[in-house]
Amino acid sequence: MSPGTRGIVLLLLYLALDHSDDRPLIIDQPEENLDPKSIFDELVPLFADARRRRQVIMVTHNANLVINTDADQIIIAEAGSHVPGQLPSISYLSGGLDEASIRERVCGILEVGDDAFKSRARRLRVSI
Repeated sequence: MSPGTRGIVLLLLYLALDHSDDRPLIIDQPEENLDPKSIFDELVPLFADARRRRQVIMVTHNANLVINTDADQIIIAEAGSHVPGQLPSISYLSGGLDEASIRERVCGILEVGDDAFKSRARRLRVSI
């Protein structure tokens, strides 16, 4: 079993065993070691179901997990310039996908911007 598959199985077991648990679930990059199809087919439904019972706090760089799980709140963290010997400043922007500024930033980070997204769609002959 691949590391990604093992991760899905462990997450499925954890969520199945704790089906009545309503405590927040905090998870860091659950998409690691997974192919895009597994993320969409396995993780998206898993987290969409989990969020009906509990708060899910997730750190991810994957567009499918941010958008297709219907995230209520997105927090975008951006590190400022780094001066040797000091910690960089970090700024945060938060909101929902119903806000144009959040959608633009999400597209810029997760899809490398509107032009790149549209270019991939054209190359794949997908209408958007």
